[in-house]
Amino acid sequence: MRNDSYRLIYVIVMLFLAACKERFEPAIDTPLTGYLVVEGNINSGMGPTVIKLSRTGKLNFGGRAENEAEVQILGEDLSSYALAGNGNGVYTSAVLNLPKQRYQLRIKTGGKEYLTELLEEKQTPPIDSVSWQRDPDGVRIYVHTHDDANKAKYYKWTFDETWEIHSDYFSSYGFKTTPRPNGRSVTTVFKRTQQEEEMMFYCWKSEASNQILLGSTAKLAKDIITAPVQLIRNNDERLVYLYSINVVQTALDMESYNFYKNLKDNTESNGSIFDRQPSEIDGNIRCVTDPGELVIGNVMLTSPQEKRIFIYGLPNWRNPFACDPTILEMFHNPDTLKKYNGPHVNLPMEVAAANTPLHPDSALKYTAGKAPIAPLYAVGISAPNYIIGYELASRRCVDCTVRGSNIKPLFWPQ
Repeated sequence: MRNDSYRLIYVIVMLFLAACKERFEPAIDTPLTGYLVVEGNINSGMGPTVIKLSRTGKLNFGGRAENEAEVQILGEDLSSYALAGNGNGVYTSAVLNLPKQRYQLRIKTGGKEYLTELLEEKQTPPIDSVSWQRDPDGVRIYVHTHDDANKAKYYKWTFDETWEIHSDYFSSYGFKTTPRPNGRSVTTVFKRTQQEEEMMFYCWKSEASNQILLGSTAKLAKDIITAPVQLIRNNDERLVYLYSINVVQTALDMESYNFYKNLKDNTESNGSIFDRQPSEIDGNIRCVTDPGELVIGNVMLTSPQEKRIFIYGLPNWRNPFACDPTILEMFHNPDTLKKYNGPHVNLPMEVAAANTPLHPDSALKYTAGKAPIAPLYAVGISAPNYIIGYELASRRCVDCTVRGSNIKPLFWPQ
């Protein structure tokens, strides 16, 4: 009897849990235009000011960039500096090297005006160093800083990281498709230059941090701090060849620190019933036209500090990229060779090979996902060898632009 009671209780609990998994659509009172979101700071140092504007959207659709806004930095002496938009919600100034005074940010968009209060400059101390340490989980990267004046106390860090990518094979050849007036196209194989080979073999990929990284020394006797900024887990492709991270440090005032801390707590919690309840995110930007309108953002007047390091040559770090090692052989149609290539064709071998079209079936079968890496030669004849086909590899194995960019960053070692 007791076992039957346990079974009944178990069934009821399971039904309750299943019912709890029904889709929930919260009713949130949001204006049709969404709320304005302002990201960035006024740069008081030797760097541009970058402000990103967006609008909140529905929970399952995300936000959208706010374009065609008028963004200005206003000085206490009535000076003004305009920021130019790039069409993606990002507005950038030149390097201004602003004179010492108070400034505010003004935004005009959607028929409304938004203003920060007049901002005092917050000095950011230099980064002492960026270090890394290998442990059983991977490589942990840390930032170290201090302020002898004991005034910074509150810190925020961001970073961008770049790493090198290599193909598994050099691709000495490529497919070239040429349209014809009759509507058909002809595909041939061309010989790459050394520079073209390298542009398919060496690539780079970059990502920016998407977490809110904060630190405080307010409760410490000295303004000295070491904080973790990134964990790269074992056998991540980022550390296979050469990796670089650029850490950007900004000193915050207490109000800005609390703003970002609330934002972090609200956006990075895992959604369990034990998480703290969402709190109001109150920044320092107000809508002058409609004082009751919510604006999300906190802008400071500060000069960020940066430091870049490189990491390479880690022992026993495995490359996780899985390349299909299968090498295929693609041969030209014999009738095509009789017409375009062979001992009877009075052209240099490479020129004749470049003029030899693929059979339409071969072009359809191979050009989308494969790449030629080496020629196949006719053998067993007295005349000089000539190209009768090509070895093919998966495009992912020979073309690194599938995974990154072949434009080398300016800061990358030669």
